[in-house]
Amino acid sequence: MNAMTRKYLILLVVLVSLGSVSGCWDSREINDNFVVVAIGWDAAAKRHLMFTEQIAEMPPQAGKQKGAKTARSSPTFVTVSRDGRSLTEGPRNVHLRQPRSPLWQHAYCYLLGEDLCRQGLSGAVDYFLRNRNIRKTGYLFVARNSTAAQVLQVPTEVEKLPGPALVSMIKNQDLHIGIYTPTDMGDFLTKTITPGIEPAVPGVEIVNENGKKALHLSGMAVFKEGRLVGWLDEEESRGYRWLRPTPLAGGTKLVKCPFCGKPVLLDTTRSQCRIKPRISDGRIIITIDIKEEGNFYEQTCSHQLLTPKTLPQLEQQAAQLITRQVRAAVNKAQSLDSDIFGFGQAVFESYPKEWASLESKWAQVFPTLEVEIHVKSEIRRSYLTTETLQYRF
Repeated sequence: MNAMTRKYLILLVVLVSLGSVSGCWDSREINDNFVVVAIGWDAAAKRHLMFTEQIAEMPPQAGKQKGAKTARSSPTFVTVSRDGRSLTEGPRNVHLRQPRSPLWQHAYCYLLGEDLCRQGLSGAVDYFLRNRNIRKTGYLFVARNSTAAQVLQVPTEVEKLPGPALVSMIKNQDLHIGIYTPTDMGDFLTKTITPGIEPAVPGVEIVNENGKKALHLSGMAVFKEGRLVGWLDEEESRGYRWLRPTPLAGGTKLVKCPFCGKPVLLDTTRSQCRIKPRISDGRIIITIDIKEEGNFYEQTCSHQLLTPKTLPQLEQQAAQLITRQVRAAVNKAQSLDSDIFGFGQAVFESYPKEWASLESKWAQVFPTLEVEIHVKSEIRRSYLTTETLQYRF
């Protein structure tokens, strides 16, 4: 082996060693930690804050001996809560009493208690932005008529962990029903600190079903300057969802048969919203254009509805329904004086000079805005059949 070859081998060994060290220097053994799947904060007595974490308790592994059985076959969870004078002190008080360290990186569900949100989140926003262990892609919820600690203690069906169950619920309803808008921590923080737009967050409520506690999605919490100021109901939440700035897919619309008035279900495959402001004679007018496409999904009568005469009537009903839902959302937001749609951002992008004087008084301008809504809805397909079959009973 010549000198040059020896040099290359030594260099290779050094590089491999450095790579191994740099990749593992902050690794943490799973047996030395516990996995946190959801985190919540509430207002507590004496101006303190209550911190709660939901911990996944994995089932014990089967023994090495043949025939050994596990004590249980599915994951369970425990919740631990402690109060503190700050958002940081609560978690540290929890972990002082734990034999293992927490892994927050697995938590992708965050809950805020309604009382805490009504008091204001000015300090919390800074904490969430600064803390590297808070996943900005984690889904955010507001515990409605309850506390985050109470919500995280309620078992759920199918999914044994309430935190991940809430994430699945908000994602599934967005795709299949289309009522509430999923909101992640990053989106919430961005809208909170950006002029001309405010955040809205899905609510979760504890209900009683057949004598058992269950979790239901309930409304959208409307914020203004980091404080909860009100709620959108189901129709208003649907209207808010139509104004999502990114292309929308999924959801249903319930219209009526033109002949008998029975329900007809249409689903949404694609929707796009454009918000365009204009300033005329000192007035600010916001124009909302929505183009929506969907499919004919279900009818509850035997009339032939997939005809050139009837389809436009169903499309008109769908457009009117969307318009009504959007109008309800706009009216509620204006009554709460919270620009959750980003009308102010749209004015800034189109009229930056005018926005310089409007920004400081936008809270007074927003409730007086004139809003025009234009919706075009089209039925594109009818899935496996193009006509209503007549059955003999």
